[in-house]
Amino acid sequence: MNKIDIKKTVSLLDKHEINGEELELLLLQREINNEVKFLLIDVREDDEYQDKRIKGVDYLIPLSNFKHNISIIQNKKDIPIITQCRIGARSATAQNQMLLWGFKTVINLAGGITHYKGKII
Repeated sequence: MNKIDIKKTVSLLDKHEINGEELELLLLQREINNEVKFLLIDVREDDEYQDKRIKGVDYLIPLSNFKHNISIIQNKKDIPIITQCRIGARSATAQNQMLLWGFKTVINLAGGITHYKGKII
């Protein structure tokens, strides 16, 4: 990838919401380039996560216990965070809550894992 592609990819982290193709591009770039920094948070329940998950998820923080477990990433408020769930509703709730708690950049995955076509494990 050239510098222009990296800048375009990094600019995705300025959005409020991204789609599955954009997340796939970000995950690929994060693997090969240290300029692309973000955290991917899955807010589904543990059984959903164990059943299938997006390759590249950094943390599982179920929305059902989100307030108590957010301390896991409390010191990462300046890093862009992408929230994801099954269809995008729970991750939007988590996104809004995190913004209220002072996280600077929180991006929702529109359509959740249901519309994601990248690597699933």
